[in-house]
Amino acid sequence: MSFDDERVRFYFRHREQIEQWAALRSEAAAAVDEWMTQLGPDIEELARSLGPDVQFRGLTDTEHAYPSYRLTRAAWGFGNVSDPPACVSLEWLRGRTTMRGGSTPYVGLRAPKVNPVGASLRTSEPVRQSRLVRKDVTSQWWVAYGYVVPPGDFPVNADGYRDALLDALRAVWLAYAPHVPVAAT
Repeated sequence: MSFDDERVRFYFRHREQIEQWAALRSEAAAAVDEWMTQLGPDIEELARSLGPDVQFRGLTDTEHAYPSYRLTRAAWGFGNVSDPPACVSLEWLRGRTTMRGGSTPYVGLRAPKVNPVGASLRTSEPVRQSRLVRKDVTSQWWVAYGYVVPPGDFPVNADGYRDALLDALRAVWLAYAPHVPVAAT
């Protein structure tokens, strides 16, 4: 790169405005955080529609770097803890979710690899098959997850994206929740 490159010269001619625009990223991410935290009642309603024993927990206060909405089933025997061994979850990264690429909310089956439940789910053939069909990815925290990318007109069509998030969360529940082991009674 050199000063002869037109892109470099363009930056220097417009750097003040470019830097002002780039600073909008944090404001946009804060707006996304606020919008996502308002989805709680919709997701709680979704949980009720999934069955009478589906438990809902929203972890959206500012102390959480990864705010989330978590769904579990009472029969799994985890109680009503904030960090269960396994849950179906909608999550995002506070202050960084700008609705572009990997900076979008994601849904999946959250179960840490180091937890026996998470280890068991990773070796489950039905879970593996669901992950392949859905084209979900895995990580040390997630048995399976995928990003939910908003339409190009977001936030103009925020209601449509809310519906897409709810549909994605429902689809993940239907794909993975039946494979989480039920507690022995």
